[in-house]
Amino acid sequence: MEKDTIQELFQKYKAGTASPEELRIIHSFYLHKAKRSSTELDDQFIQEQLDAMDRNLFPRKANYISIWKYAAAAIVIFSAAFGLYQYTQQQRAEKEAQQATELFAAIKPGHDQATLRLPNGEVIALGQQDKLINKNGVVQLNTGNIDLSKAGGNQLITLETPRGGQFQVQLEDGTKVWLNAGSTISYPAKFNGNDRSVVLKGEAYFEVAHNAKKPFKVNVGNDEIQVLGTGFNIQSYADNATPITTLVHGKVKVTRKNNQQQSLILQPGQQTLAQTNLQKTNTDISGITAWKNGLFSFRRSSVKNIVRELERWYNIDFVVDQTAAENRLITGEIPRNVNLDDVMQILSYFDIQGHMKNNKVYLTIKNNSINR
Repeated sequence: MEKDTIQELFQKYKAGTASPEELRIIHSFYLHKAKRSSTELDDQFIQEQLDAMDRNLFPRKANYISIWKYAAAAIVIFSAAFGLYQYTQQQRAEKEAQQATELFAAIKPGHDQATLRLPNGEVIALGQQDKLINKNGVVQLNTGNIDLSKAGGNQLITLETPRGGQFQVQLEDGTKVWLNAGSTISYPAKFNGNDRSVVLKGEAYFEVAHNAKKPFKVNVGNDEIQVLGTGFNIQSYADNATPITTLVHGKVKVTRKNNQQQSLILQPGQQTLAQTNLQKTNTDISGITAWKNGLFSFRRSSVKNIVRELERWYNIDFVVDQTAAENRLITGEIPRNVNLDDVMQILSYFDIQGHMKNNKVYLTIKNNSINR
């Protein structure tokens, strides 16, 4: 059927001047269109609609159709078409939701992986089965030992985790470091001199081996954290205004290397604030260090900050309205070993929906929800 003929047919339908045969063609069009949708319609439903239209539009004994019959026909057609539309839309929405779940389920959580860069330029990929221990200038790996005892004090080993990775390392003094996703720590093969200094970018948890004669120092951005023996967490990603140091146990001194050369002492349960002026506050240390124990722990955290953690751990970018993401606060815990679809399911409880497009997650935050 030519395009002009189709347009003429629909014009006659709108004007109420279509013949019974022409009306049959229009009805067939609606049903054909519905059948071509991504969801198959129920045969009984279609037959019921056909029978209803046939009874109302084409009485067996009538020789003509009055204007009232046309009106009734239009109502039946509209009702049938609207019913078919709703049916197909519902089925399509369910299918799209299922497809979104499958896409999110394919995004796996992060795991133990890192890259080790040695002073001699050698690069070693580390995986889930690998352990990294540094002792007496020797790098101990599952695959064998690497002797770096002759490396100078200025030559550093660098351990780097990608997005979607984490790793644990034991330094040559016995200090243990848990490196979170997207982080880097640089340290000497052997601690020479009067202190034990390392350089951190990103986030790490430290359990420092006690040595009163040789203080342990972490250089992170403009801050230097000095300890004797303690457990603490440092977060200093590129999107942080300033490093945040949280003390779990022991005692640390934080010095900010700016014009004022500010310093303060942290007690257990305290952390520095993310601002230029060095200050401290009390905090929930269990929430800060939960990542080390396999959990996302949110305490009235903004969706903006939550998204940052998810991006680093699942190695996928999120797109969300920044104002809404800053204002919506969420409290809860999510295991870090689940696929992204489980995370999205939990976020949906807070009226946050998402879909994937071009390997990005687009979030929609409803404005009428309260912060929880």
